[in-house]
Amino acid sequence: MDHAKLVAIRMEAVREACGISVAELARRSSIDRKRLWYILDGQRQMRADEFIRLCVVMNVDMGFFLTSEMREELSYRRKKVIEDYGSGLCGLLPQSRRGEELCTR
Repeated sequence: MDHAKLVAIRMEAVREACGISVAELARRSSIDRKRLWYILDGQRQMRADEFIRLCVVMNVDMGFFLTSEMREELSYRRKKVIEDYGSGLCGLLPQSRRGEELCTR
């Protein structure tokens, strides 16, 4: 099963556990009711902004929808970014007084 469908299944389970109808969830999250129904049914993928709004409306941490595989991948990517770019913007900002104040090496 792909990750998008797994997220949709978990999202639908949370909606049911909260006792919120699809129509009410659509209203609270400002997502078209029909579109939301298709998302929860796994027929359409949700956009990032829709995912965030649904999590906020149902008061669920976004991490709840991640599988252990997804967590490992995010952890790997985070480490890679830090290794590649460091922990700040040093070297990425143009030379200026402001940049010098922000990035001291």
